[in-house]
Order: sequence, then structure tokens, then C-alpha cells
Amino acid sequence: MKKLLFLLLCLFLWSFTQSDTPLDKYLTRITDPEIIKRDLATLTVWNSNPKKESDQKITPESQWELLYRYQSGWHENRPNQRYDISELAVGNPGNIISGTMLLDFVKFYRQDTLLYSGDPLMVNLLSEARGAPYNGKWVVFSLRDNRICLRYVHSYPNGNQSSWYHKTEYYFQLK
Repeated sequence: MKKLLFLLLCLFLWSFTQSDTPLDKYLTRITDPEIIKRDLATLTVWNSNPKKESDQKITPESQWELLYRYQSGWHENRPNQRYDISELAVGNPGNIISGTMLLDFVKFYRQDTLLYSGDPLMVNLLSEARGAPYNGKWVVFSLRDNRICLRYVHSYPNGNQSSWYHKTEYYFQLK
């Protein structure tokens, strides 16, 4: 019985390390350290200056260009066996994704509707703790220049044997 539970737990955790999502075909992984540094600086500016003209909503009729996907966080299998996660991918030139596809993407993760937040800082606060309202939910917040960030955080800090903090962010530009 213990082996079966261990196998199920391993399969569950493995599923979070896979990146086979419907949006992956629109992305190219970046490996050049200088480009990663430059693009992460851009994302930091976008997130630190969230003042925007208006809140953007994803509607079935809307069209979006996928700009970036940034996966970050950490995972600890046992105490003192921690590894960090940091992967950046850039959208392929000219990709256009429909609002319907984005709404279906969220349903792929068994979430019926998107959550919207007007404040990126609140998204951070409400998604990091175990049991937090945005933990394990896709949340959208608006940025400057008709951009949005679609963020998913799955966090289980201070677990007995395993702990993790996985954050996936997709950045889009309204077309």
C-alpha cells in the first residue's frame, strides 16, 4: 500500500514538471544567459509598474500575441535536497492566440473560469501560502500597453517530506 501511495505521489509531482501544454507550440525556450537576463529585466519592469490604461479581459473574440512564458520556483524532495526552477521561453514571431483558446487552456487545468485581479501584488500575497485563495488557480492581471499576465502558482511550503513553489506566468499582448 505504501508503494502504491508513493507511486501515485511521484506521478502527481512528475505531472507538474511536464510542459506539454497547448501553448508550448507557440514558444521557443531561451538558453543564452545574456538574453535571459535582458528579458527577465523586461518582465520585472512590467510587473513592478502595473499602472495600466484599463483592465483587459479575455473574451472568446479577443486576439492575443504570446510574448513570454516564465516558470520559476523551487522543489524540495527531502530536507536539504532542494533545486531551483527557472526557465524562460519567448513567443514565436507572429503567433496569434484566440481568447477561446486561452479560456479552453484554463479548462485544461480543471478550472471553470478565470480569476481576475487588479493588483499583481495581491496576486502574489493570495497565491503563495498553502491553502491561499489563488493557490492552484489561473489568475489574470493587466499590465501597461494592453498586456496581461496569466499566472498560476502551486505552492506547498513546509511539507513533511516534500515542499514546492511552482510559478508559471504567460505574458500576452492584445492584438
